[in-house]
Amino acid sequence: MLFFNALYIAQDIQNKGMPFLKTYFPNDYGNQGKIWEIHSAESGLVYMASDGGLLEFDGQKWNRLRDYKGHTRSLHISNDSTIYIGADMDFGVWKKNKSRKFCYKSLYPFHTKIGDTNEEFWGTYEIRNKIIFISHQNIYTFYKNRISKISAPFRFVESFEANGRIFVTDEKNGFYEYNGNSLNFLFSYPNNTSFDISGVFLNKNLFYIITKNQGIYDFSSGKLTFLQSEISSEIIKNKVFCFTNIENKYMAFGTILNGVYITDLKGNLIQHFNKNKGFSNNTVLSMFYQKNGKLWLGLDYGLAMIDIKSNITYFQGTGNNFGTGYAAIIKDDLFYLGTNQGLYIAKWDDLGNSGDNNLFRMVSGSEGQVWTLQNINDKIICGHDKGLYEVEGEKISKIHSEPGITCMLKYTENLLLAGSYNGISIFGEKSGSWEFVKKMKTIQGAVSQIVKENDVFYWVNIPNYGFIRFTINSDLDPKNRSFYNQNDFNGRFLSLYKNKDRLGLITDSFTYSFSPEYEIFTRKSYHPQHFIQNIYSGFFLPIVLNDEYGFYSINNGFALEKFDRSRQNKQLYSKLIFRKMTAFNNDNSLDFFEDQELIYKFNNIRLNFIFPNEDDIKYQYFLDGFSKKWSNVSSKTSAEFLDLKEGDYTFIVRAQKNSQHIATKKFNFKISPPWYRTLWGYLSYIFSVGLLIYLVKNHLNKKLKKEKSELYKKQKESLEKQAEQHRQEMMLERQKQLEYEKEKLREEMRIKTIELAVKAKEGEDKSRILQMIREKISEAENNPNISKARLTEIRQMLKHYLVIEDHTFEIQMDELHQDFFKAIKKKFPNLSIYELRLCVFLKIGLSSKEIADILQVLPSSINVSRSRLRKKLKLESEDDLYEFLNKFQ
Repeated sequence: MLFFNALYIAQDIQNKGMPFLKTYFPNDYGNQGKIWEIHSAESGLVYMASDGGLLEFDGQKWNRLRDYKGHTRSLHISNDSTIYIGADMDFGVWKKNKSRKFCYKSLYPFHTKIGDTNEEFWGTYEIRNKIIFISHQNIYTFYKNRISKISAPFRFVESFEANGRIFVTDEKNGFYEYNGNSLNFLFSYPNNTSFDISGVFLNKNLFYIITKNQGIYDFSSGKLTFLQSEISSEIIKNKVFCFTNIENKYMAFGTILNGVYITDLKGNLIQHFNKNKGFSNNTVLSMFYQKNGKLWLGLDYGLAMIDIKSNITYFQGTGNNFGTGYAAIIKDDLFYLGTNQGLYIAKWDDLGNSGDNNLFRMVSGSEGQVWTLQNINDKIICGHDKGLYEVEGEKISKIHSEPGITCMLKYTENLLLAGSYNGISIFGEKSGSWEFVKKMKTIQGAVSQIVKENDVFYWVNIPNYGFIRFTINSDLDPKNRSFYNQNDFNGRFLSLYKNKDRLGLITDSFTYSFSPEYEIFTRKSYHPQHFIQNIYSGFFLPIVLNDEYGFYSINNGFALEKFDRSRQNKQLYSKLIFRKMTAFNNDNSLDFFEDQELIYKFNNIRLNFIFPNEDDIKYQYFLDGFSKKWSNVSSKTSAEFLDLKEGDYTFIVRAQKNSQHIATKKFNFKISPPWYRTLWGYLSYIFSVGLLIYLVKNHLNKKLKKEKSELYKKQKESLEKQAEQHRQEMMLERQKQLEYEKEKLREEMRIKTIELAVKAKEGEDKSRILQMIREKISEAENNPNISKARLTEIRQMLKHYLVIEDHTFEIQMDELHQDFFKAIKKKFPNLSIYELRLCVFLKIGLSSKEIADILQVLPSSINVSRSRLRKKLKLESEDDLYEFLNKFQ
């Protein structure tokens, strides 16, 4: 029980110390002015009617709702989604829409000032499904979307709800009950004097009327009777402005001058809170008790919350001047407190929070740091930074001057082990007095703990080093030592503890269990932080004062925890809820609701969840469809997931308190695929692919047709080209044929020409010779005398003409080639007739031998003539004479 330290809720408000109090200043909730009324929803969310509108608070974050001009004066929470409010010149309802956002609708039938009336609605209630709005002038009833009105007898001053009944006070006529249809008169004010009523308490046979400055009156019997009690003078003096009851067992009075008083039903004071105890001021304007044990207070400046039913109470504040408490013990109804300033003492029964006086007084001579206090052999032994002391009543006496005694352990009936700044000292008791015996060997360094594992083994904790496990021999020295380095453990502020017969170790992060069989530590679980505010570093476990209380060290004070095995675990009245779901990207964000389908571009998700206004809650979450394992347990109330794929998701969050599962909540949402992965996208792909295939096919067909056309054109061009080439080849062939035929004809002509020339020459020669012979013969016939002579002449003539040079052939050749002669003569005017004729013979292709036969010369002379001709024609040795001459026509 001491180790796990489960938080229990008391059936009674603690009267020792002060419950945890937290103050919120106006800037904490947006400077929304004064808070006039407070209520909580079933979810645990707290709503407040403020000058600036309707405020919503989940324990971490504030939210303001405002859609009207006047100050919000009152509210009634019908359910988690419907809140009715009363304001200046307006009343209406806030309702959540599909996206879980509140939207306001005014129900007030008049929105302009009527005459001198300026209605302010200070009361909003519900009775028998009717919503009631009360101003100083009227009562409005909203039922089945219709509004009815009852006017005040004179002027309503206050209205109250108690145990399901609604009461109003009229300034002149007295006290009424409103039953939903009419006003029932209950009583007139005593002696017709001012009787300001601030609250009503109604439970079973009790009917109390709480007044502003005249105390408490009992109306149980139908008559007003002043209730004399312990609290009467205080509330009369400090003027009650507001009132609430706590679970029908306690009464809370919010005063104008001195904060809040909490009493039992008989008026006995149990707790008192004011500015000296932590309030921002002493004027309390509104109060509300939440089922989870929190008392909410609207102050004249700011807001306060008191965890009134917690079993943890604090001694810390301006009235306490004892410093930080390190150790405590109870003996003979006296409470001894060891602090960083010295040893203080107070009566145990006086450790309450009902007064402002400092109950602690310092024990003279104890100035300095008190590290430990223990009851050893019915004597209080004090470990001090100046040595070891014995305390009796309010007196202290030194046992030994060993500096810095930080811890102690009773070894035997008359032996004491005391850890100090430097090792362990052993003290023995003789004749009722403790004396120094010896210094234990081999244990060095500052010892913060000495723990007995069993009858054999002991442990010491040496901070910044680790732990030593050892046995003690007959000389009171350690042996069989085992060392455990603190670096082998996770976390800070390592501390040994004993849980029943098992030894363990605790850090700010984990707990470890020691196995004697294997002599090792095994990490067991995450160590949840004890919900104690401002606890002193490393103070994980309480110092047990008695069967009911444990002591904790906190900075600048101390805390008490009340144990009670008969109590049940603290009941949670709030619900695990989702606060805000946000989908976002780099540019925008939007809020979404459960089962909503988000577009893909908002695929980054942030989810906020909380157990509203509950303490020491830890969370663990899992996103089904994304997460591979549950997140680590932490107090973080938000989860963020980035770049989620399309699909259905279920976000699961579970809450833990004291390592026990207390609630699970699920939230479903869906992320739609990007348009390119939707059915329409796929259809568009199919259409696009089909269109692409069609276009490609069409393109290919066109391209094929074009290519066919181009191929046909190319083929046609090729054919035409081939035809042209063929034609040209044919023409070339024809030309070659013609050239061949031309050459052939030329050759034939040459041959024919030669033959003709030869024949012609022969013919001419023959004709001429024959003519001359004929003439000679004629002469011989005519003159026989000369016949012999003529015969001789004929013989000589024949012989002569056979050898005579005849130029007939040349002349004929000249006549056939006149154009050639002119052309070549024009370019080479120095050519002789012989050379010209030689050119003709060469042009027609006659060889040197043929030319020599025609000219009746030797072939060598023709060759010489050719050489001379080449020179005159200026031809090189490689030039072809035949081709050159044929260039001339």
